[in-house]
Amino acid sequence: MEELGARKQAILKEIVEAYIRTGEPVGSKWLSARLENAVSSATVRNEMADLTALGYLSQPHTSAGRLPTAEAMRLYVDRLMTRRPLEKERQEEIDRRLSLSTGDPERLLGETTRLLSETTGYAALTAAPAAAGVLLKAEMLRMSERTVMLAVMTASGALRSRFCRIDGDLSNEALRRLSDAFARLAGQPLSDISRAQMQTLLSSLGENSLQLAGIVAGFYEMIGELQQSDVHLTGEWRLLQNPDYPSETIRQLLGFLSKRERLSAMLSACPREMQVLLGSESRCPELSGSSVILTRYSSGGRSSGSLGLIGPVRMDYARTIPQMEYLAKTVSRLLSAAW
Repeated sequence: MEELGARKQAILKEIVEAYIRTGEPVGSKWLSARLENAVSSATVRNEMADLTALGYLSQPHTSAGRLPTAEAMRLYVDRLMTRRPLEKERQEEIDRRLSLSTGDPERLLGETTRLLSETTGYAALTAAPAAAGVLLKAEMLRMSERTVMLAVMTASGALRSRFCRIDGDLSNEALRRLSDAFARLAGQPLSDISRAQMQTLLSSLGENSLQLAGIVAGFYEMIGELQQSDVHLTGEWRLLQNPDYPSETIRQLLGFLSKRERLSAMLSACPREMQVLLGSESRCPELSGSSVILTRYSSGGRSSGSLGLIGPVRMDYARTIPQMEYLAKTVSRLLSAAW
């Protein structure tokens, strides 16, 4: 499309932001006042007519104001939007809530999803990637006489952790031998770690094998889980309360959100940088009336998983995008610190 001059850009930006706030068509009289009468209503009308001819605005009725088109929303997100930095109080609240889950990656992702949905009012999702890769390491931390925390990490940065109960008294030396046995598995493809291999490992532990069986079983279950993408989704019900979604649209959208494999595919396709998909850009018919914002978090410098947000096209991008960036940065920091 034609390159817009500064005045047309300023007018279009005001129209998009007014539409995001109210969902209503924007008239030239209101817009002229918004621009502090630096431009007359007649000039604003002419500029709006030009923007309509260029495909950036639509007019629902002859006497009505203008609404931004998909092209206008794209231009706004890419070039016209002024990001609103996250307030220090909000940053501190995010840090406080997520720090409570440090050391437990699954809990951390679940809390991140809840926090993102609560603060935006949209449906939020997080995912660690399917890890058809290589085991990097497994670590155990004794929490009490009868409990250990087992954490497993792949070379791609995917993480799993769980608490395992010890049956009976067990020395730290026995746990060290098991830890050494897990360490010898590092470098193996996840798909090569078999049940038979676990049975052999358990037998090698001698008299402590029965007491350690629960930990070995937990390890093997996590290896299986790491070969599947784990999607945390919350806030679907918030979309039911959004006036931008008519009943048929929300029905289709909720049907899409119930299909974890499709959500996983969408998240795994996210590039490293922030990505905003507006309406039909997602290539999912069920999302034609929605926007999807995707970004990545990392662990130890590795791309590790994705954060996503799904809401109406009339989304407050200037506030939401910086918040997602801060969440991704915080999750990355906490995951890296845990390892």
